[in-house]
Amino acid sequence: MNILIDTNIIAEYFEHRAQYGFVRPILQAVRDGHHKGFITQGTVYTLTYLAERALKRNDIHEPELTDRLREIMLSIMQLFEPIGISKYEFIKAIQNRDFTDLEDSMQMQAAISHKCPVLLTININDYKKSTDNGVELLTPQEFVERYMNP
Repeated sequence: MNILIDTNIIAEYFEHRAQYGFVRPILQAVRDGHHKGFITQGTVYTLTYLAERALKRNDIHEPELTDRLREIMLSIMQLFEPIGISKYEFIKAIQNRDFTDLEDSMQMQAAISHKCPVLLTININDYKKSTDNGVELLTPQEFVERYMNP
């Protein structure tokens, strides 16, 4: 199954937050080829920024910083397929009044455009007005319960 992975899912994994226990088996299923994981190009940029900040917080600096950052980002690129949306789709997402968070609207537009039946996110409430578009919104726990533990 194709799954669009919201940025917050990967942050949840790297920072071992509350949903980590559910995110880990999903990412393992993607790694094993049971599901195909997609992330937006915007997610790649955001994760690069967040990883660099985390490394600096851990007192890692040049030249090791860039080498470690490259390792992290290459591991992400090996796991996920990055996808983009067109200018028209960006405009559609920006104008979508179902969202107050435009980044979430862009994530949803990417899921729709690339025919991902599932958008995995921690912030389900940010998407609550967006329905009837063929994309199922699930938290990591809901995904595990519905698709991994039938």
